[in-house]
Amino acid sequence: MMDWKDALSTIVTDPNARLRFGEPLSKHTHFGIGGEAEAYIEVSTIDELTALAHFHSKWDVPVAVIGRGSNLLVSDKGFKGICVKLIGELAELEVDGNVITVGAGHPLPSLSKLMSKSGLSGVEFALGIPGAVGGALIMNAGAWGSSFGDVVTDVTVMDETGELVKLTHDEANFEYRNSGLNAYFCIVGATLTLQPGDVDTITTLMNGLFKQKTTTQPFVEENAGCMFKNPPGDSAGRLIDICGLKGHRIGGAEVSTVHGNFILNLDNATASDVLDLVAYIQNDVKEKTGISLQTEVKRLGFD
Repeated sequence: MMDWKDALSTIVTDPNARLRFGEPLSKHTHFGIGGEAEAYIEVSTIDELTALAHFHSKWDVPVAVIGRGSNLLVSDKGFKGICVKLIGELAELEVDGNVITVGAGHPLPSLSKLMSKSGLSGVEFALGIPGAVGGALIMNAGAWGSSFGDVVTDVTVMDETGELVKLTHDEANFEYRNSGLNAYFCIVGATLTLQPGDVDTITTLMNGLFKQKTTTQPFVEENAGCMFKNPPGDSAGRLIDICGLKGHRIGGAEVSTVHGNFILNLDNATASDVLDLVAYIQNDVKEKTGISLQTEVKRLGFD
């Protein structure tokens, strides 16, 4: 009898689609942490994605779209299922006046740069966010008071049956660092409406925000971006700082000395090291300030 791994090979019609088994996820996350995915596949067409949705239903194998892995902590045990990265036609971008159609696999820094060159404002903040559009939609990613959902007109998703569904901005249920889009099999892309403006002004703003990010946040070391959501009217980094936790270390994981809301993989940290450090921070901040910090980074492969 054919097992699901043999069957998976039959749905990859595009010779450029890369399918690998036992793929280390530490290679696909900014944290550089995580065990193996049973299967890893780069999907480049809608047809392939539809076939994968049908496959997921038929074989009941878990599927996780990991994008660029910038906001992800993967278990040391890895992921029992298929990890997906969207490429090709699922990462394309088209500009029509000030309306942008963009695939979920398109990188945010590229989107930010291309829009500034086109004299379109609204995603300047995204240059310093290393994820892809799909993750930005799910997380309603943002910085400097802007959020990705602010510029979204509609979102195209694929449901569990492989059907494409177009959701309005309101149906996407954007809120602070969250949305209702996790309920679907996969985000396919979105339409954005940006504001026409002056190329130089937009580029200056974009570069200014990027510089601010690189001077106030750790940029070179392996990390998954902001670990905690900012509590209402406060900043997680400030709370961690006043509790004296910068530089605190468990195993190979350390609280950044540059910005308290970043946990760094400094010395072959395990996912367990990171979670132990997260729990330590949460307990200490709760004890000293009464505030409960909630994590922002997504987790994969944990029970």
